[in-house]
Amino acid sequence: MDDRSQLLVTTVGKAERDRVILRGYDLTKELVGHVSFAQMTYLMLMGRLPTEGQARVVDALLTVLVEHGMTGSAIAARLTYASAPEALQGAVAAALLSAGSVHLGTATDCARLLTETLANAPADADLDALAAQVAASYLSTRRIIPGLGHAQHTTGDPRAERLFAVARENGVYGRYCALLERIATRASEQRGRLLPVNVTGAMGAIACELGVPWQVAKGFALIGRTLGALAHLADEVRDPLARRMVGLIESHLVYQDPTER
Repeated sequence: MDDRSQLLVTTVGKAERDRVILRGYDLTKELVGHVSFAQMTYLMLMGRLPTEGQARVVDALLTVLVEHGMTGSAIAARLTYASAPEALQGAVAAALLSAGSVHLGTATDCARLLTETLANAPADADLDALAAQVAASYLSTRRIIPGLGHAQHTTGDPRAERLFAVARENGVYGRYCALLERIATRASEQRGRLLPVNVTGAMGAIACELGVPWQVAKGFALIGRTLGALAHLADEVRDPLARRMVGLIESHLVYQDPTER
């Protein structure tokens, strides 16, 4: 008799001689040509195919962060490609490695905050009271509330607003989203200036509504930004900017002898 305790078990997938199985589905017979990438994303993360509404929401999550201009991640990708054009994957990786607490990564931090806040709260908990407590706790210790505020979209992040609209339209908007919007309201009142929900905050809240573990909530941002990085690299091939960027830096760089006072 096999001792299953000694086996390494996965429910994600397996490649066999004549087929590939993913989450119980035959890749070539049941998935390729039959499901969208958004449906595939949900299937891989959750182990089941999404409803139509869930698929539309996932599609929005995958789309919303594809591009945001010549960001640090886009510049990193271009500079890496200029140094190693034979390693496209390295340039893409360079873009993704910058996803942290300043850019992109707060989806996970926000999802964790919402998950932990609601973990022991009753179903009929007063979300306004919870939001006021969260805002006061963070602001009293001068901590940034993950998912709020944006250096550029100071009057409101249109991407967050659109994500919440799509979530409402498709029956995915729930307690996590409502709590985050209330936290933004209470934090703005307590701080005395507008602290709107940003796109990664909305992403984190919606990921929670979908049942995605908070630890991988920024995965949607990483998938989207992968496409954005590839777009910048395709543009770099057509019209190279990296060397011009380096030249611009060098032309403005002044060396100062550290021994001089």
